[in-house]
Amino acid sequence: MDALYRLSSNEIIDITDGDITERVNEYVAVLISPTFSDGLECCDNSGNSRVIGYAKINDNGTVRNATQNEIDTFDAAEIDDKNDFEVIKAINHFEKHPQFRRIMIALAAILVDEINILRSQHGLADRTLTQLKTAIVNRISKDD
Repeated sequence: MDALYRLSSNEIIDITDGDITERVNEYVAVLISPTFSDGLECCDNSGNSRVIGYAKINDNGTVRNATQNEIDTFDAAEIDDKNDFEVIKAINHFEKHPQFRRIMIALAAILVDEINILRSQHGLADRTLTQLKTAIVNRISKDD
């Protein structure tokens, strides 16, 4: 049996004897043949995995029941991971998706022109389109 776990919280997401390596990414890893000190059950009869006695955690390679304090951190860690992933997807979309990129570059070019009109009125140097594109990527936030 192997265990799939969230790197940010060590929460065990899945326990299986099947191949789960395709589910590994920058947020999730696999424990190969770990010790299961509290058994293999990771869901109650209703399918709830985040309840005391069923929720599991990776404890340095040993899969054990999670404490309530540990369980209380799982939701926040999952949300944070999802938000981080959304930032990666948004930046990739901005940089790689042909139609979206064209729209965003056109919008950015219009904004640069307008900003530069205002900047010139105050004796400031013009901004470039490259500077604005970099600023957009840097402003994409997981908290938005």
